[in-house]
Amino acid sequence: MSNKYQTSKRCYLIDHHSPQPPIVPLDNLNIEEYENFFDVAQIDSLMLYCKDHWGVCYYDTQTKDAVKHEGIKTDWVKKISTLLKKKDIEFIAYYCIEYDEGAARRFPEWRVRKADGSFLIRDDIYAKWSLCCYQTGYRKYCLEQLSEIVRNYTPDALFMDIFGASLCYCDTCKTKFKSQFGYDLPLDDDNILTHKSDIIAFLDGNTEEFLKQIKSTLKAIDPSIALTINFSCHYPKYIRDILDYQFSEPLMKDNWFSAAYARDTALHQYPILAPGEASQVYNYDSTNQYICDLSSIAAQGCRVGMYSGSQHIDGTLDFEEARRLGAAYGELKKIEPYLTNRTPVKCVGILQSDISKAVNLHYFNPDAILRMKLHNPHSNAVLGAMELCENAKLPWNIIPELEVSLELLKQYELILLPEVFVISEELAAIIKQYIIGGGKVIASSQSGLWNADSTQRDHSTIAEIIGADIKSIHKEYIQNNWSAYLTPYETETFEGLLNCTTPPVSEYFLEVIPTTAKKLLKFILPCVPCSSKEWVNWWSPPPGKVTEMPALISNTLGNGTVYYTAFDFFTMAASETYRYTDDLFRQLIAKCNITPSICNITQTPLMLRTAFFENDKEYIIHQISMLPKQFKGQVFPISGGALECSLPIKSAEIVYPEQQSLKVITKDGKSTINLPDFTLQQVIICKK
Repeated sequence: MSNKYQTSKRCYLIDHHSPQPPIVPLDNLNIEEYENFFDVAQIDSLMLYCKDHWGVCYYDTQTKDAVKHEGIKTDWVKKISTLLKKKDIEFIAYYCIEYDEGAARRFPEWRVRKADGSFLIRDDIYAKWSLCCYQTGYRKYCLEQLSEIVRNYTPDALFMDIFGASLCYCDTCKTKFKSQFGYDLPLDDDNILTHKSDIIAFLDGNTEEFLKQIKSTLKAIDPSIALTINFSCHYPKYIRDILDYQFSEPLMKDNWFSAAYARDTALHQYPILAPGEASQVYNYDSTNQYICDLSSIAAQGCRVGMYSGSQHIDGTLDFEEARRLGAAYGELKKIEPYLTNRTPVKCVGILQSDISKAVNLHYFNPDAILRMKLHNPHSNAVLGAMELCENAKLPWNIIPELEVSLELLKQYELILLPEVFVISEELAAIIKQYIIGGGKVIASSQSGLWNADSTQRDHSTIAEIIGADIKSIHKEYIQNNWSAYLTPYETETFEGLLNCTTPPVSEYFLEVIPTTAKKLLKFILPCVPCSSKEWVNWWSPPPGKVTEMPALISNTLGNGTVYYTAFDFFTMAASETYRYTDDLFRQLIAKCNITPSICNITQTPLMLRTAFFENDKEYIIHQISMLPKQFKGQVFPISGGALECSLPIKSAEIVYPEQQSLKVITKDGKSTINLPDFTLQQVIICKK
């Protein structure tokens, strides 16, 4: 197998998706210019279009009814791939699956159909791509093209874009669904949501089936070809496991969080995250923004990639992109020695659940890619958990549910359950044993309250763990936005907004009845539910009746402790409209009394990001300033704060941007390292 995907670090895709002449003539392609561009950009990996969203090919295809771009008078894929092999640059062949505008127009019988028989179209502000269904003759068409690409050009890897199965009502899909599930494919939105678990299983099954067929077909031609698909980390694990490596786009707020999510859902699968966010050809961001965005990917343990539309319509290139990309990749090359032979420091583990993604969906998007891009409630809560940990400057990472074991959980000081709607009895038992042994858990509202088929349970699977029974979900105040307010019980003391006012919670809350849990916070109801006849002022109605319904409870099991919020705390953190979530989280962390092996103490947690890695001999800490993102590339020195280590540190030094020894202060077996100011990023090594 080609091993370049295991070592390449700096990928680029010239992103064009070009219709036929005269719109995009491509009449001035020059191989020498492209080679110069690659050199200036300092790439070691190139993704190259073989077939794009328009369905046009950039090579001499022999597949029946396939269409080559008429502006290309030579075999462009042959030219570029030959150059890449000469320069020892990884060659990734790009092929688009579901979006194929040309095939859809030539063969309407291949198109994805909506329930009313009309065609499904990706209706973006600019592009209006038509979708093709690979349960039709389009499947054979794709397999023939993929086979000739691998056979004739021997790419190191094949990247398949827009791969997931969209909801289609062609005769083949309807017949196939009914044969598998015994009833007709639902037509209207309400019935689709009712049967969404079966529909998702059907579509994921189609994806798995086609992916396995592609893999067996292409590996028979070239066993060395490495296969991946876009958005890998957002597919179920059984699909991820088919791939040779993982490729994803940043769908979790920004590169920092997206890279961590991709890294932790692709263990030992050499994940790459692309595109970096900075690239806006013709409307360029600053070089500092390029460095910030791309370094964020590398700092979190993913290989780095970038897309941009740097190809002019005549085929020449916008060279400013190469210069700015090269400036960022040049800095990453200096850091690369510190990006290998390391694993994330374990402190806070955030439980991620593939099964929970199908629960509590408000709308089922028929377009497979949009289903991934428009987050489900569980993913939103996971993002909130990541942001809370990052702002608290604690080491954190994602734990996929199928990786969970008692031995793994014991490696963490704290486990977060962010709207993990589906928690099996077996998983709940492992979590319980972890707590009894001394573990700490923070769980939010509907965790454990749902079955895998999206039906609500009578009792949460973690009821014993949280020490309470869930009576009901209160949604009568959804129109208010703020469904309730918080205040401490008379015996409890909190800081921040909870000490001076009654901060709100969002959308809904749960009424719970404690069994063994202690009450810490309680709900105050809004004075009125907003309606067409009743409201107060221009915003959410203020607090009214004080209840005895607990909003935050704690429960002790064995040597461990659980904190449970009867509101959607983690999603509130992701929304960034609630001012006190970070403060409340820090207070819960203090109550948990955890002792991380290393953490970052800073007075400006939103101005910098800190990643914590380690190996047997050292900690590797990577800090990045967020000022370039906030101030359009403008930067000034900011403090890195201090590192606190629960065990003695032998020595510490800055290894990037300049070598600098740091003073280690050790007291009572713990070490503190005051960090210098930095401008864009710095890498610190602490010897254990």
